[in-house]
This record gives sequence, structure tokens and C-alpha cells, in this order.
Amino acid sequence: MTSTRPATGSVAAARSEAETRLLRPFAVLALVASVAIAAFGLAWWLLPDSNPYTAPGSRSLANALLEPTQFAAVVVATGAVGLLLACGALSRGALGRRAPLVAGAAAVLAATVIVVLGDAGTITFAGYLFGFSAVVAGMLTTAVLIVRAPRLGVPLLLLLLALIGVAVSWAGLTWDGVTTFLMKFGSGLVGNALPILVSAASVTAVLAWTVVAVVAGRTTREVRAFESWLVRHRRTVTVLAALGPLPYAVVRASWLTPWPLFAPATGELSPAVLATGLMLGSGAAAACVLTLGLIMRWGRVFPRWMPRLGGRPVPARLAVVPGLAAATIITISAVPVFVLSLGADSLIEVIVFDLVLPLWFWGPMLALAVWAYAAERRGEGRAIEAAAAAG
Repeated sequence: MTSTRPATGSVAAARSEAETRLLRPFAVLALVASVAIAAFGLAWWLLPDSNPYTAPGSRSLANALLEPTQFAAVVVATGAVGLLLACGALSRGALGRRAPLVAGAAAVLAATVIVVLGDAGTITFAGYLFGFSAVVAGMLTTAVLIVRAPRLGVPLLLLLLALIGVAVSWAGLTWDGVTTFLMKFGSGLVGNALPILVSAASVTAVLAWTVVAVVAGRTTREVRAFESWLVRHRRTVTVLAALGPLPYAVVRASWLTPWPLFAPATGELSPAVLATGLMLGSGAAAACVLTLGLIMRWGRVFPRWMPRLGGRPVPARLAVVPGLAAATIITISAVPVFVLSLGADSLIEVIVFDLVLPLWFWGPMLALAVWAYAAERRGEGRAIEAAAAAG
């Protein structure tokens, strides 16, 4: 009996050290993002014409309520407070008695950044990038499966060929439309470099402060109890999160049928517009599948058909970091997208829009699903450490 106490104490000490190692890089990330936010705010204060939030359709909630100078001052203040809090999180004792204060302040600051810098353009940029990546990854995965797992690869290839055939013969997709989309996509990324940079800083800040809040909050009984509840209900939470992108994927898939939903007016569904819609729909479908991976076996062990990686454990960070980034991007865009939806002609149109693109539900639910996955994987690691210490 007495021999297990030092071992238990050493496991607890190792756990505390691991949480400190996790907190520090995200606190540093929050510090860098806060400095960038303060710098952007100062530039917009001195040069109001450089503020990208003055563009129509891309205003944050704070920018919609404040004058340009006031908005810039709030941005500077948000960055300055973030800088001070990051320094506090990096100091000794951040996970000691001051941990609840650090957790609460980090959570408030994450919410503040969402309100101040949340931009509808963020989800647009991310959607295009992810959709394009999903199409490329889908083609590469199909090619690998045909060679290493023909029973999966051949049916998948036939399905893709059928979809392409329908898109070309029925919906009117052309190679010229695809290349036109790609050129506009590339020029759009270059032309919107500054807004993308601002979005990257705000997303980084929200992600970093969220992780700081969770890590510091684990010192409280309430957060530990909630985390345990999440782990117990991780399957339900994950399935709900996977439903988030499903309505949008269904809408875009309907463009391949005689009954296209929310499509441009007759004659305006050009090949380039069709290519754009199908690519975004592919991204939404891929997001649904990847989310389900948080509770599937291949979310913990690489499938056997994957070259060099097959059969090996999936590093938890490989799923957690992209998952949290996606949840942050979706959540930070939820408020401005909802505000934009209020410009619809009727209440019914507002409701339909926010159900087809439910960022208000999808983002937070995805964050909870990723949190549950991370907590479960961390629990598995702790069980292994405890067993090794006891042995």
C-alpha cells in the first residue's frame, strides 16, 4: 500500500507538469496574436481608410455598433488586455491559486475577440480553402484506395465518376468553368490578403484563449465535472456536431438534380458558379465525415491502407488542433453571419438561412466534440501512466 503513494504522487506531478507544458505554448500564441490585434487597431486608428471592416457585408458586431475611431480604440484595448493576460498566464502560479481567475479572464477575452473581430469573411475564406483541399484529398485518397484497398477504392471511383458525369452532362459543369473558378479563387486570396491576415490573428487569439481557459479551468471541480460529462456523452455530442455542415452539403448536392435548392436564378448558374457550389458542398461533406472520425476507430488508429502510417496510433494533436481551429473559425463567424441573415425579406427566410448554415450551432458543438475527444485520449494516456507507475 505504501509503495503506491509515491507512485501516485509522481503521476499527479507529471500530470501537472504536462498541463503546464500545454498551457505555455498557447499562452505564447495568445500573446503574439494579442500584439497583432493591438497593432491592427492602432493602424486603423491612425489610418481609418486601411480598416477592412468598413467593406460592405464584412462588419463585425462591434464595428456595426461603433464609429470607426471607437472601433479602432476597442481593438487596441482588446489587444492590450490580451497582452497583459498572456503575460500573467506565462508567469509562475498560473495553474495554482490564480488558475480560476486566469480561466475566467481567458474565456471572457475569447468571447470579446469574437464580438469585436468576428467577420463573415472568415468562414468564406476558410470554406474555399477547405473545400478545395477536400476535393484534392478525395482524389488522392481514391487513388491510394484503388491500389491498396480495391474493395473500397473501386466503388468510390465509380461513385466519383458518376457524380462527375451528372455534373457535366446534366448540370453543365465544364473545364472552363473549373479553371475560371480557380483563377478567381487565386486572385481573391491575393486581393484579400489583409482581411485574411486579420482573420488569422483573430482566429489564433480565440483558439489560444479557449485552450488557456480550458487548461486553467481544469483546476476547478465544475470544469472537471463538465469534462467528465462530455466524455460520457461524446458520441451524442459528436453526432450533433457532424450534423452542422450536413444541410449545406445537401443544398449543394441538390444542384446536381432537377430541383436545385437556393440556386441562382434560371440562366445564372454558370459553370464557374456550379464549380464553386459543388466544391463548397464537397468541403461540407468532408467536414461531416471528419467530425465523425472523432468517435470512429480510424480517428485513433490509422487505417491499414494508408502507406507507412497504417496501424499506427493517430496522435491526438493531429485531430485536436485542426478540429479546434475549425470550431474557432465557425464560431467567430457565427455572429456576423447571423446579423447578415437579418437582412432577408422575411422572418421565414431568416430562419431557413440560419438552418441551412447553422454556424451558431455547428461551431460550439464541434468545439465540445473536439474537447471530448481530447479529454478521452488524455484519459487513456493517464491510465497507461498510472498502470506503469503501479507496476
